[in-house]
Amino acid sequence: MYNSVLELLPNIWPTPLVKLKSLSSNGYEAWAKLEYFNPFSHSIKDRPVWYMIINALKECIECGSLYEATSGNTGIAMACISNALGIAFRAYIPVNTPKLTENILRILGAEVIRTNYNTISPDMIEYVRREAEKNNALNLNQFMNDFNFKVHYEYTARELDKQLSSVKKSPPKAIVAGIGTSGHIAGIARYFREKYGGKTLIVGVTPTKGDSIPGIKRLETKPKWVEWEKPDYVVEVSREEAIKEVIWIARKEGILIGLSAGAVTRAYKIIREEIGEGTYVLIYPDDIFKYIEVLANWLEKQTATDK
Repeated sequence: MYNSVLELLPNIWPTPLVKLKSLSSNGYEAWAKLEYFNPFSHSIKDRPVWYMIINALKECIECGSLYEATSGNTGIAMACISNALGIAFRAYIPVNTPKLTENILRILGAEVIRTNYNTISPDMIEYVRREAEKNNALNLNQFMNDFNFKVHYEYTARELDKQLSSVKKSPPKAIVAGIGTSGHIAGIARYFREKYGGKTLIVGVTPTKGDSIPGIKRLETKPKWVEWEKPDYVVEVSREEAIKEVIWIARKEGILIGLSAGAVTRAYKIIREEIGEGTYVLIYPDDIFKYIEVLANWLEKQTATDK
């Protein structure tokens, strides 16, 4: 029981950790951290948005509006939590942001500015910062704000360790996670490295060159915290491979994961034999529903090809 939606975080944690039988055999165990159980954006982005906002408000009590560059889950989480706090939210989105994302933001009452930027580049981030400064608005800047890293170090990693320890599986052999802003992979990596040394390997997942997968980026974009905690392995996955794994997991396990989670699944299948037997944790950042149009288009093409 919660007296308000603001009590959901962090009291709703931990998110589930579930063993995937279809990926566990012959000495390998795969456990999925289901971050789509977060209540607002149905994604792992609820964590940093909550932590960034509560810490920012300690220094910015009078801030009545929030501006952010976003293309998906972070913006949705900000819109939800801003509503609960009575703060106006303005989302600046890249030109190619899916209409579905824009519609969700508008349903939440956010002001949406579709910019001319193709991606969230340093130039776009600086543009939004200047707009916020000009209008005396709060700009959290998820790409540089260290609370993005700290929330995963202090909360996500710690709860994961407790869950694994409860079934005598900590430290795991490896943790497989996408590289986006790099907050969650780096925060988790630092916690497990500090506590267990090199016993847990960190596997980062990026799109193949020239391809794109929502929520993860290539290392050339220089995500801030991945420089602090570099992965032991980096696995490249194509969008096609990610889509196929989303469908594979849906049909094998009955859970509906998002595209970056599909990429994480593919990376696990690629790297596990090289790393060896043991317990693996797959970080599943969000669910399928924001990507239905992408998957529907892919299925239609497959049907046309099969005819």
